[in-house]
Amino acid sequence: MSRLKEIATELVEVARSAGADDAVAEVYDGSVDQIRYSNSMIDTSNYWKSENAHVFVAVEGRTMASDLRDLRLARKAVPEMVKSARASPVNEDYKGIAKGRFRYSRGRVDKRITSIRDPARYVHEAIGAATANGAADVGGTLFVRRSEWCIASTGGALAEDANASIDLSVRAFSQPESSGQAVLVTANLDKMKAAATGERAAEFAAAAKDPVQGETGKFDLIMEPLFLGGIVGATGAMASALAVELGMSMFAKKMGKRVASGSVSMIDDPTLKTMSRRAFDHEGRPTRKNVVIKDGVLKTFLHNTSTAKRFKARPTASTGPLVATLFSTPSEPVMFHPVLSKGDQSVDELIEDVRDGFYMNNTWYTRFQNYSTGDFSTIPRDAILRIRNGEIVGSVKNIRVSDNLMTFWKNIDALSRSSEEIYWWDEAAPPADLPAARARKMTITRSS
Repeated sequence: MSRLKEIATELVEVARSAGADDAVAEVYDGSVDQIRYSNSMIDTSNYWKSENAHVFVAVEGRTMASDLRDLRLARKAVPEMVKSARASPVNEDYKGIAKGRFRYSRGRVDKRITSIRDPARYVHEAIGAATANGAADVGGTLFVRRSEWCIASTGGALAEDANASIDLSVRAFSQPESSGQAVLVTANLDKMKAAATGERAAEFAAAAKDPVQGETGKFDLIMEPLFLGGIVGATGAMASALAVELGMSMFAKKMGKRVASGSVSMIDDPTLKTMSRRAFDHEGRPTRKNVVIKDGVLKTFLHNTSTAKRFKARPTASTGPLVATLFSTPSEPVMFHPVLSKGDQSVDELIEDVRDGFYMNNTWYTRFQNYSTGDFSTIPRDAILRIRNGEIVGSVKNIRVSDNLMTFWKNIDALSRSSEEIYWWDEAAPPADLPAARARKMTITRSS
């Protein structure tokens, strides 16, 4: 038995001995290399290593969860958690944890990533390629992430897993107000193309030169996968059954109904070899592919054990990280790794069929005025390119997309045949596999 498995098993037994009816312990051991760079030079390098345990306990319907940052003190902390749970009010929404004998498919880690000793070379490759393609200034981040984790529970879960990935973000400037961004995210070192990522960022920056104030009104939008990342993340969060219960989802009462155009299918698949691959959810249930939207029709909400029982549905192995929550412990259902269906057009073909619109590289500050209806706005970032009669004719600035998320998905009429894994900060999250997309007649307002 591995060290992490021994610790997780012991924490569950300690909780059981202290009187817990249900207990889940997930123990982590991970490290991160980070490099930050700006002005085409590396600013700082950081390295973090951490061990911690997420523990959940339930006593007679009373629940408690905690993130234990010091494993040396975890064995003493768990009985205190049980004591605190016993003194808490009954959690009426708690319906148990995953129970059974489970079989898991542990992923294979690219050991070349775990053994990287000089990640800075990828930063230098990206900066060099961006500069060679006209960038006057280059900045961004690079992360090398390595992690192992194990889960044990009173329900019968006992498994361990590991992953390693590398993610690079490159932001290139051709002028102070003219930038382009590109990212590369992979769990396979063969796909680490740092120079190509830098070149792509520089190409966007060059196209974004001399931006003018963007017009307002209704326009067609061509969106890069990076732009779609935040919107897909927000859409996936609304597929959580808990979000539906809390009135924070536009999908309430929409099961089996059309919520997007027929071009759109969206799945959650944490079994793929990606940055977010994992063999089990945070209750210990083996992960699987879940079809959330198929050909524009809503097919399922994402469920943990508690929400599945309340909705009289099947769990979807979507329990998120073990955190305390008033409404549904051990945690709310989450989308681990969204995958949006690909289409049959090239990006150039998407552009050629736009008479009046914009090509958008990236976005941030996606915010909702009304979660239950899906009214939202988001601010395009980096290259915003003006399209007229199927051609890019310049660049603009200071605009905002202000519309409705359901309308957005219903107005998608084409997707690119290529896709890529994307992740950036908290804006394009969680990691996702996305194509480029075209949405017709979206509302553009001024951002300042």
